[in-house]
Amino acid sequence: AQIGAGVTVWSCTPTTIDTNDHKRINTVLNSFGKTVFVEDEKFIDMSTSISGSGPAYVFLLMEAMVDAGVHMGFSRETATTLVHHTLLGSTKFAMETREHPAVLRNSVTSPAGTTASAIYELENGKFRTVIKDAIWACYRRSLEMGGQCSQVGPNRQTSPPTISSAVPGDGGMSGIGNNRSNSSGGGGSGSGSHHPVEPPMGEMRVQSSFGNKVL
Repeated sequence: AQIGAGVTVWSCTPTTIDTNDHKRINTVLNSFGKTVFVEDEKFIDMSTSISGSGPAYVFLLMEAMVDAGVHMGFSRETATTLVHHTLLGSTKFAMETREHPAVLRNSVTSPAGTTASAIYELENGKFRTVIKDAIWACYRRSLEMGGQCSQVGPNRQTSPPTISSAVPGDGGMSGIGNNRSNSSGGGGSGSGSHHPVEPPMGEMRVQSSFGNKVL
């Protein structure tokens, strides 16, 4: 937004403004860059995890690439110039061609070449998974800050209420429990943090053809 190249996602209740007001609001927001109007307000929190916090992800990638260039022998100024224009050119090319990123990546990756070797290391290091997990973590935190349930996304579904079996000595009474999982680790209620939590000691999560199970 500071250089007029940001993106703003906004929403409103249809009954609160008319078409002219909608156009005026869109014009004002367009002065900051690109605007995207969404009908459902739930997409505001989602956009925070991609475009709102997204610049930090890019800056971290930028920092890592510059540091690698300096480590190899470039001056920091030269490495920074190379990285800036590589990211800028790649983004412009993707926007102008409107091709799928996979198509663009394949077009610049020769078999058994230098880029293929680099991509292999990125994939082996779970680059995609780390990026997706970061975006999901950001989305969950946005929900938490808005006072909403953050148990969304992979392995974060809330379990339905279950009926526990009778315990000897309790008079034959059964208790109804509402088991909630705050992390992919399963088990207790946890701290409600948006960060992944490892399974407690003594439990082991295994993958089978019937899904995840805790032993």
